[in-house]
Amino acid sequence: MILENIQIDRAGGRGVAVGKTSDGKTVLVRGAAPGDVVDVRVVKRHKNFFEGRVDRVVTASSLRVAPSCAHTESCGGCPWQHLGYPSQAEFKASEVEEQLVRVGGVPRDGVVWNPFISAPVPFRYRNKTEFSFTFNRWKTRGEMDANPDSEHEPGLGFHVPGFWDKILDVQDCHLIPDYGNEIRNALRDEAIALGLSFWQPRAKVGALRTAMLRSNQSGDWMLIIQWGEHPGADGFSLMHRMAERFDRLVSLYWGLNEKVNDSMYDVDLHLFYGVETLEETMESAFEGGRALKFLISPKSFYQTNPQQAHRLYSEALRAAGLKGGETVYDLYTGTGTIALFMAQVAGKVVGVESVREAVDAAFRNAERNGITNATFEAGDMRRIFTPEFVERHGQPDVVVVDPPREGMHPAVVSELARIAAPKLVYVSCNPSTQARDIQMLSETYEVVSVQGVDMFPQTFHVESVVLLRAKSPENH
Repeated sequence: MILENIQIDRAGGRGVAVGKTSDGKTVLVRGAAPGDVVDVRVVKRHKNFFEGRVDRVVTASSLRVAPSCAHTESCGGCPWQHLGYPSQAEFKASEVEEQLVRVGGVPRDGVVWNPFISAPVPFRYRNKTEFSFTFNRWKTRGEMDANPDSEHEPGLGFHVPGFWDKILDVQDCHLIPDYGNEIRNALRDEAIALGLSFWQPRAKVGALRTAMLRSNQSGDWMLIIQWGEHPGADGFSLMHRMAERFDRLVSLYWGLNEKVNDSMYDVDLHLFYGVETLEETMESAFEGGRALKFLISPKSFYQTNPQQAHRLYSEALRAAGLKGGETVYDLYTGTGTIALFMAQVAGKVVGVESVREAVDAAFRNAERNGITNATFEAGDMRRIFTPEFVERHGQPDVVVVDPPREGMHPAVVSELARIAAPKLVYVSCNPSTQARDIQMLSETYEVVSVQGVDMFPQTFHVESVVLLRAKSPENH
């Protein structure tokens, strides 16, 4: 079904643009830009709205730009690459405000809405990327029409949107540095030259399954290869070739994954070559502080845009407004990045994280940086963050939360409301769940300020830092 001549009025959430049919039904369109007039191919019909993708651009918006990446039409990694970056930033700022006002009940008046912080570098910013091997790469319609009898061709790249078993072979991903693309392309080509089999997701067979690249701002690289079967002589030869070919590839791991899923977080990894970890240095996040060093292991969490991560943490610290001597809780602490910066001012910082390996890394990072007033606990947040936890560590002056995309469990929200720390700094990568949680806290807290930060240019993802202040008891 084609809807013709749909006027696109505005940007919506999660990368869609919004228009209306002649009879007033809403149309959510992927690949469109505000100001476009497009024909829309409907992919899903609902009672009151349609979902679709651009079939033809009738009249192009002035906001449109030519995508830099040759893979844009098939790869879902950069859904906003057809928009100029200033427009992307504008739409992200609007999304943060819209969610907080509409879902969170945050008033527009009486709240400090700080200017949105755009990314200074809109491409080549990622320090971590995961790829999948495939025995039969995805081919575009044009490729199929030109060569309908083509044989299976191996590839290494990203999942095609909507297909768990289809992989787009990537030559140049514009979100990672050039050196990373060189490593990935060499890995694929060397594996083909050695005759190694690539993964068949439906049959669950093949030697090479996934690859992950990590890097630091100094230009050191780590490669982690997951094998679907033991590497054997040819597999070890492949890893030798990669280590010899790239002098900035300082760490190479491999693991055997015979599970149904591709996740490597419960796979034993073996260091094949080089150092165990990368080291990342982050400059001080506040005036008068000092730079911190963090160890990055294959499985540890670290923000994928290090330059903007520094800005995000600086904003979290600014919102906390520490004067010295405070007790701070850092919930969902990861490897302790925010906690360790705050520990330079606070009297005591207590970090909580569900992933044991991340907590171990947080302790190592604290020791590495000579920080002795930060401690960390591992466990399910809703089970560890209890009245007993508060009794052990003392009533906090400031609580910082940085939960995953799904936001906080209601039990965590309830405990935050119960203890009613004077300040709550909510760092989020999902404005909709952040707004939901803030609404749940609205009897106890009021929003003071909002700061949007773009960590992921070319995508619809956005971070926001919200400062909440506990209401006086009579206003609860």
